[in-house]
Amino acid sequence: MPPIPELGQALGFELRLQDRGAIGHEALMAAQGQLLQLAAESPVLASVRPNGLADNPRYKVDIDHEKAQALGIELSEISRLLSVTWGSQYVNDFLHEGRVKRVYVQGDAPFRMLPEDFEAWYLRAANGEMTPLSEVTNGRWEYGSPRLERFNGVPSRQIQGEPAPGYSTGEAMAEVERLIAQLPDGVAGAWSGLSYQERQAGAQASLLYALSALVVFLALAALYESWTIPISVMLAVPLGVLGAVLAAMVRGLPNDVFFQVGILTTVVVEKVSGAWRTKFFSL
Repeated sequence: MPPIPELGQALGFELRLQDRGAIGHEALMAAQGQLLQLAAESPVLASVRPNGLADNPRYKVDIDHEKAQALGIELSEISRLLSVTWGSQYVNDFLHEGRVKRVYVQGDAPFRMLPEDFEAWYLRAANGEMTPLSEVTNGRWEYGSPRLERFNGVPSRQIQGEPAPGYSTGEAMAEVERLIAQLPDGVAGAWSGLSYQERQAGAQASLLYALSALVVFLALAALYESWTIPISVMLAVPLGVLGAVLAAMVRGLPNDVFFQVGILTTVVVEKVSGAWRTKFFSL
């Protein structure tokens, strides 16, 4: 079935692999690779893939707090220079051909492309002298994620997939939960989007069946003004439900929303037919 607007954007299931044990980004990526390998070997799952930006080389800059304090340079000034030069900062607006245009200030591209360019930008020290930015910063190349992804407040990675032909989404989600149990400690999974809604709805199915049976029982009790007649009517319901379940199992139909609606319809039909039988025999 296609996704419902505002509830999800993908078919199949949507999982968030979470780092709940503070094991670090590298360990989380290793767990993701292990999960993808296990999913590729599972006959229940298909097209399991990560959804997000892959790790790539990045240049990390650390501020030398002790040297900055010794030179009398405020940390806010260092942070501001980095954000304005390599990022941008909004200044004001101006009118151009009848439209309002925004003005942003940013370092010129040729002077912010290489690590050596940190020597071309200066900060004013407490004694009034200009100090190169490279004097109060330390940079190094590393391999990491281009953006920080979190879900429920902890680092996470989004994984999407679909059930293999012949399997339902519920069976695929149960298989994913089984595979997550094989991952190292500190790694957990959480459903999001349509998968979260499906899991919540599945947990409420038993309550829905019980509530529907109670409502029909009370309606029959009010109709016949008796507590014993509705009980005799409801004795036929298990046979009807059992027949519907066996028919679905023989045909290999999935336990989806259509099956659950069919079960509720069977319950109502069995109670109506039982009521007619009771009325006929009471004549």
